[in-house]
Amino acid sequence: MLETHYYFTPILDHLEEFDHNDWHLYPIVTLPAAKQLRDEEDLPKTISSLNACYDRLQKVSLDYLTVNLYGRKQGRLFLLLLQDFLEETTILDYTAQIRQQILQEIGVSTLNFLEYRSFAKKHLALILKDFRKNNFQTSPASLILTDKECLRVENCPHALLQQYLEQIEKTA
Repeated sequence: MLETHYYFTPILDHLEEFDHNDWHLYPIVTLPAAKQLRDEEDLPKTISSLNACYDRLQKVSLDYLTVNLYGRKQGRLFLLLLQDFLEETTILDYTAQIRQQILQEIGVSTLNFLEYRSFAKKHLALILKDFRKNNFQTSPASLILTDKECLRVENCPHALLQQYLEQIEKTA
């Protein structure tokens, strides 16, 4: 089994169902990513649109990291359901009500959700620091760890990375 540390931008980097490998997901929020999201959503090329996209990317990331405290399985499910929801709307439609709906669907209690938010903010800052420490320039990016080596992969979508990992396992 491989351990994969996957740095991704929520919404921009499409995720597929996860395989049996050990996936650690790390959301990345940057201004260039917010700009790319604004352009892909065909929003006006204004500072307010850019700020709105950055804000939503940050909220999605913090929500994911908070849900992840309940278990990585719930965190991944949260991202997949959010992705499905946003196929029919835009990122600007992401609100606390949508978050609540998804949390109920995956069975996560919201009782302590906001209390865990401060931990998620600190964790998000550490993730970005690690992303830069590994000299990654774009997302998605990955560190694939075996018991003997570490493979660094950049700009490789989730589905393609999973296919690659399957090939590695077959030849190992």
